[in-house]
Amino acid sequence: MALMRFLSENFINTTTQIKVDSNTATVGNLFDRDKTVTWESSGYGTNTSTIISIEFDQSTTITHIILLNHNLKQFRVFYNSVTANVLSPDINETANSATANYYSFTSVIVNSVQLQMDLAVTDDTENKVGEFIIAQNRLVFTRNPDIRLFKPMLDRKQVRHIMPDGGVVLYNVKNKYKTKIGLRFITQAFHDSLLSLYEEAVPLIFAPFPTSTSWDGGAFPVVWSGDFDFKFSYNVKDVGFSGNITLEERTSV
Repeated sequence: MALMRFLSENFINTTTQIKVDSNTATVGNLFDRDKTVTWESSGYGTNTSTIISIEFDQSTTITHIILLNHNLKQFRVFYNSVTANVLSPDINETANSATANYYSFTSVIVNSVQLQMDLAVTDDTENKVGEFIIAQNRLVFTRNPDIRLFKPMLDRKQVRHIMPDGGVVLYNVKNKYKTKIGLRFITQAFHDSLLSLYEEAVPLIFAPFPTSTSWDGGAFPVVWSGDFDFKFSYNVKDVGFSGNITLEERTSV
């Protein structure tokens, strides 16, 4: 099983970064942290290639690309111009059937990233992408927690009304990801890395089970809430820290 990890917040965060061949009105859907709504090409439904180009204001180091809720069968990723540079390992899908893809590659400094979409899964269908995430690795767990200490859940926001007859009406607003992670007997080095990340107090992407095959699309924009409560739990310092992490999904824009 792959190790859990934290990534940086998505480097795509404004519509001015995004250049597309069609349907510029909905490019905000590519980074709105709501994978249920998509950007969709227009006029490219007959197996005609189209490109999403992400352009950065300054050179940016990246290590991960994630695509969520998409219908792409054949696609490639380049950086700093189409066909000029490929990642290592490169992203070149020719018979993809998954709707969520996770890619990790050797860190590279880029000024732009291009997603070339050649075919949709269904012929004569427009290309669709729900979330396009470009990020940098921040911290990989040294080992995954005991499954009994990993407690993910969907925290549902509801409006609850008790009716005159005693019945209940529920209005479901939104489901948000939330998890508690218990780590036991971690090393001093990993403790210090966690503390450094906690003290930055920045938004992150949490990938609990990242994998390049049969991925479940689990990449959650989160904040680390609450206290840093790691403390000695064993009298051998280097393997004696235990504590808990609480992660809560950020709101969508």
